[in-house]
Amino acid sequence: MADHDERAIHTVDVESMRQIAVTPLGGRPGHVRVLADGRIAVALRDTGDVLLLEAADDAMQKPLEERCKVRVSAVEPWALAETGDKLLVSSGFGAALTVLNSGDLGVVRVVALSREPRAVMVVNQGKTAFVTHAVGGIVSAVDLENASSRAETASLQAGRRVMPNLNGFDDKNPRKATQGYALARVDGLRKDGLRDALRIFVPHTSVDPGAEASVTTGGYGGTGTGPRAVAQIVSVVDPIAKKSITNHVDGMFHGPSAQDCMLPRSAAADDKSLFVACMDIDAVVEYDPWVGDPTVAEKHRFVVPGGPGGLVMDENGKTVVVWSEFDRAVSRIDREAKKVESLVLWQRAGEKRDAKVDRGRRLFHTSRDARLAQARACANCHPDGRDDGLVWTSPDGKRQTMMLAGRIEGTAPYGWFGEHKDVRQHVKDTLQRLGGTGLSDPPSAADFDALLAFVASIPAPPMAKAADEELVKRGKEVYASYSCDTCHKGGGTDRIAHDVGSGVKGERSTFFDTPSLVGIRGSAPYFHDGRYETLEALLSEKNQRMFSGVISPADKTALIAYLETL
Repeated sequence: MADHDERAIHTVDVESMRQIAVTPLGGRPGHVRVLADGRIAVALRDTGDVLLLEAADDAMQKPLEERCKVRVSAVEPWALAETGDKLLVSSGFGAALTVLNSGDLGVVRVVALSREPRAVMVVNQGKTAFVTHAVGGIVSAVDLENASSRAETASLQAGRRVMPNLNGFDDKNPRKATQGYALARVDGLRKDGLRDALRIFVPHTSVDPGAEASVTTGGYGGTGTGPRAVAQIVSVVDPIAKKSITNHVDGMFHGPSAQDCMLPRSAAADDKSLFVACMDIDAVVEYDPWVGDPTVAEKHRFVVPGGPGGLVMDENGKTVVVWSEFDRAVSRIDREAKKVESLVLWQRAGEKRDAKVDRGRRLFHTSRDARLAQARACANCHPDGRDDGLVWTSPDGKRQTMMLAGRIEGTAPYGWFGEHKDVRQHVKDTLQRLGGTGLSDPPSAADFDALLAFVASIPAPPMAKAADEELVKRGKEVYASYSCDTCHKGGGTDRIAHDVGSGVKGERSTFFDTPSLVGIRGSAPYFHDGRYETLEALLSEKNQRMFSGVISPADKTALIAYLETL
């Protein structure tokens, strides 16, 4: 078990449900994978390292021993997959897939991907790697045979947005998609005579952030009534055509009290069932794998300890093992008996835990607390404390989701208009817009404090080392010469609202709070209404008052290189 909080790998005998060893690590692990030769690969998200470990004894009762290590260039290595003599590594904030030699971890190839890649899986006889994304509503496909090829993307969007007048649906703009953290597959004999993946499953959420023509809505997204703004869905992807065959969103018609899976985090499947670990409802849900959207055919629901984030099925298909990170517990699900047995794992001496922050994390990731929202979690719009890459309709007009990670402390006031002097007031108003009853009553005071403590504790995404240090140095000079540091000193904020010409007709104010630029390279789109898809587009705008004049192409390139290091 990869324990991110404890910076450790836990070794558990699943047959006896007994922990037998713990291996301290030099960083916080994302995924752990046992390779075909018995070695254990681990991705450390915070340090950027990929490790290969081996058992120190036959009984595996001693800590695992490190054999080799490499620091990948794409920051935040997250998930792992093996094919032949290659180890594939997806990097979250680094937005890339790195191909390594599994023998010595030598770098073979780095493929650029869209934002926030997560799970990776190899199919088609080792020829294709599929990668999910936490934002963007896509799955990427990488040709592993053609070293010069770029990643292809397939949309996971399905269903239709609700029209503002409630009389129908928007036929031109489908609902968006987010929360692509997991991949699973059903193997079988294909038409080409090979046994390989017949179906690939991508659990995620379908989102209606509001109709394109809408100016304002009562809350965030949709119309405030009618179909759910955020709905569960499992898209089925054809591994050969590299396209989703799922086009209907049944979950959008579920009531707000339905215990749907809003934060799917891991999955496993065979020809009988698809299992999905749902972090927001502390459950593993079993579905029929042979329908267009498996969520319409739920077979069973297993209650597990808090925060299920990892799941695997044993080779004979009789047992499903689940890792619940909030409660730090491993569970064994007996498929035939429909029985769950759980074990709380050891806590490392010296690893301090903050009970208030831990409580806040649970609140941030639950979709079952009516005080916070109707049928969605904070993490639905802020996966890993970042942003969903979407632009939502709101009572103030269109608003892009802001990244929280590393941007809370010392950045008051809050909100795009800068109307909230502290985070507490801003969150209070946000919960109201999400349809929650709020946390302002005395019985909820401790939970409100805990939620704010967790949000403040979310670290900024790891920053990559500059690929061209001279270009970044020049970009920093450009940053100063155009007086960017007047409002964004050190990449931060002057904590003042300014009119930079970004307001549009119908908005309450033309003055907008200066946002922090921390992590700006991975937080597109830009401006309060998300009008700019890229930094290139933002800096090319002529009708603006952020700076005087027009930036030359050379200066623009240098400035972007610098901004991407913040």
